[in-house]
Amino acid sequence: MPLGGEQFGAWFDHKAADAAVAFFTTYLRHTEAEWYNRPFVLTPWQTELVRQIFGWKRGDKTRLIRQVYLEVPRKNGKTEFAAGLSLLVLVADSEFGGQGYSMAVNKEQAGIVFKKAGVMAALSPALSKVLEVYTTSIYCPELISSFQPLSRSAGSKHGFSPNFAIADELHEWPDGALHDVVHKGTAARRQPLEILITTAGSPGVGYGWELHEYAEQVLAGAIIDPTFLARIFAADPSDDWTSPATWAKANPNYGISVKPDYLASEVAKAQGNTRKIGDFKRYHLNIWNDQATGGLPMEAWAETPVQLVTLESLRGRRCWGGLDLSSTTDITALSLVAESLTVPGGYDAWWHFWIPADGLEERCKRDRVPFDRWIDAGWVTATEGNIVDYDVVRATITGAVEHDQAPSPALIEIVDLVELAIDRWNATQITTQLTTDGVVVVPFGQGFASMSAPTKELERLITGRLFNHGGNPVARWMAGCTRIQADTADNIKPVKPDRRKSIKRIDGIVAAIMALGRAIAPPDEDEPETYEYTGM
Repeated sequence: MPLGGEQFGAWFDHKAADAAVAFFTTYLRHTEAEWYNRPFVLTPWQTELVRQIFGWKRGDKTRLIRQVYLEVPRKNGKTEFAAGLSLLVLVADSEFGGQGYSMAVNKEQAGIVFKKAGVMAALSPALSKVLEVYTTSIYCPELISSFQPLSRSAGSKHGFSPNFAIADELHEWPDGALHDVVHKGTAARRQPLEILITTAGSPGVGYGWELHEYAEQVLAGAIIDPTFLARIFAADPSDDWTSPATWAKANPNYGISVKPDYLASEVAKAQGNTRKIGDFKRYHLNIWNDQATGGLPMEAWAETPVQLVTLESLRGRRCWGGLDLSSTTDITALSLVAESLTVPGGYDAWWHFWIPADGLEERCKRDRVPFDRWIDAGWVTATEGNIVDYDVVRATITGAVEHDQAPSPALIEIVDLVELAIDRWNATQITTQLTTDGVVVVPFGQGFASMSAPTKELERLITGRLFNHGGNPVARWMAGCTRIQADTADNIKPVKPDRRKSIKRIDGIVAAIMALGRAIAPPDEDEPETYEYTGM
């Protein structure tokens, strides 16, 4: 019996547990790979979990378990399993007017479990007769019940009355706003069920970590909550991450959907690469670790043969630019990249930075960063006032407005500026101005979809000593501050190691990555659209 279950008059209903397990084999079929269209036979760990969820009852015969926390490495069939659970509750709970939701941080992720459930329903001869599958809903006319995807933008909305919800990839959730709204909406239901699923993420960050800590305390008996069922499949941080025994320990589907040969290949690729080792531990061993501990290859940065890069050295050359705008009091960074004239496959990089002049002396002392020396050397311009003056930035790039802090001639009169990528955030006015001045401006998102390919290209160039950074000391400092974060699809982007530590800055690296993104983009390719934090 779950610890504390006696307060609910808990008892185990073997018939209900058996029926829930049988539902999978009888009515459901797998949706992909070698198991496609085969009966959904639960693996041992899935069987145990289903029996616990649907077997334990309260004195009033409703389910005891109301929340299930499942933390398991990738490729262990959790998405397929979640889709099956969705259909089981939708059909077998006999909840009239039922509302089920597949929740995630964005609409693409929210749609993954939902789409699998739709395919699963279509493959089932029995369920396809009682369920109607639409683009954004699976509907059961007999019960007037539905299952839909739901993304984080609904976190500020109300009116939900769900009896079932799945929250996917919780380690990517910055907060629990959406879950809070949906959870409160279950109050009127007789036996609501929430399935909370994730792989490991960054410790101390986000809603996933909050739930992980709660689950550990429940498992340890420090918190008595018989309505909360937790299962965490993971290796210990001290385990040998290269050992097949560790792989088997962390992966309940080891040898089934988790292939030993694949893990061995991933281990071989990760050797010597801090970020990839962190990735492997997180996604395949379910060890929470700061995925951003893998930084740029600074040893290779230091060993790169350097030639001074100035606007004069770039005169007449095709250049791609990246402009990372500040949040008024921060640093604004401009970077240009141009194909090297001397190193095949290499790039020359140039930067300039702007910072507010007010409080500069105090900032140098507080942050122990030599902005004053960099200003004297010409790497940084301190604009008058307590915010970065974008007129100085504009004057430097195009010369369309005159300013005594901007050099002459303007940048576009020296180099052949093909495109200028700009962070979309707070950039409307300067984008309009620069476009009016004749610059081809390309809005550039800061999410994984936009940043991954050029970040990987920057890593490759630095590692191969092909990225001539010109010995820029500001860029060197920012490169050292940069950490690389990955998502579950192995997309990567640059992040600061800790946003609470104000001295860390990566603006120049972000600007260079945006510039590289346009340099390596196929001709006429627009910057990829992203749909982060949008509703369905």
